Amino acid sequence: MNIDHRIAAGLLLKEVPKKHMKEIHFQANGKSIFLSSITEEKLVSEDKFDMFQHWIEETVINLPSYETLLEVLEAEGNIV
Repeated sequence: MNIDHRIAAGLLLKEVPKKHMKEIHFQANGKSIFLSSITEEKLVSEDKFDMFQHWIEETVINLPSYETLLEVLEAEGNIV
């Protein structure tokens, strides 16, 4: 799997203990946007399947180009 290094540099994995979740955000230019989340319950529900890896791969594969991410970030991103 190839990913634009600029996108990879902006990906941020966050733990959300109160919601028992993990989230992936994209961060650049002082702003952040939410991309995806998964519950800890879902991560451990599949015995012989690495759901964490699958979740990350699916999130990254479905991302738009870096330029499009920056446009969305500018329009809808939260200041960090």
